[in-house]
Amino acid sequence: MRITPMDIEQQEFSRSFRGYNEEEVDDFLDKIVKDYEELINENVRLNEEIEKMKERLKEFSEIEESLKGALLNAQKSAEEIKGRIENEAKVMVKKAEIEAEVIKQKASQKEDESKNEINNLRRYKFMFKEKFKSMLNLYLKMLESEEFEEQGDYKITEKLISEDKIKEIALNRNIKIEKTENEQPYK
Repeated sequence: MRITPMDIEQQEFSRSFRGYNEEEVDDFLDKIVKDYEELINENVRLNEEIEKMKERLKEFSEIEESLKGALLNAQKSAEEIKGRIENEAKVMVKKAEIEAEVIKQKASQKEDESKNEINNLRRYKFMFKEKFKSMLNLYLKMLESEEFEEQGDYKITEKLISEDKIKEIALNRNIKIEKTENEQPYK
């Protein structure tokens, strides 16, 4: 059982012949009562403050837990968004690579077609020039020849120069002649 200030104040001691001075003991007990009351009051006040602090600590702990939860959610959301963006970026890069490859293939195909067309035109030009020269030579020979005038044969054949002759002339002049699948004979 705890001693209260009231217990100290009401405590009575028995008297003995050579005992302590009664007034001094009473004064000392009064001081003890006063200090003890102050200590008890301060203890009560401190206990009340402790309870208030515990309540505030509990509130702060709840706030801390809420903030931790919010932070975890924010981190999760940020990671999800980052993952989605990375995936979208990968898809876009892959799509761009595919499109670039298609464009590259089309350009290469166009280049090949243009080269073929240029080669065809060169071949047709060469063939035309050779046929034209052959025709001019034939006319020149006809003009110079008296047989032509005597026979009255003015008919000129359609094929004035053979394909083999054209190839032979092309080889002598270092001209490459390639036949293509869509080539049409020059007339």
